[in-house]
Amino acid sequence: MEKINVNIFGDSYPLRVESRESTEQAAFEVDEIMQQFAGKAPDLEVKKFAVLAAIHFAEKKNELTARLSSVEKKIARLNLFLEQNSL
Repeated sequence: MEKINVNIFGDSYPLRVESRESTEQAAFEVDEIMQQFAGKAPDLEVKKFAVLAAIHFAEKKNELTARLSSVEKKIARLNLFLEQNSL
């Protein structure tokens, strides 16, 4: 594990990470979405930006989970078709 610091919305967070690049990219994305929310509603508390960012990323995760499940089902059907139609 590696120790790094990431900056999100003006605050620094010391973290122990497996993948520096992955964590830095994630922190960048969180900061970016919080900045977008701040641009749209600058009077909200920082905590609310964090909650909105968490909801945003949870929605994306749910969408990707559903898409992955759909792809897995299609692959299973294709494998079954191939097995049934193989020589």
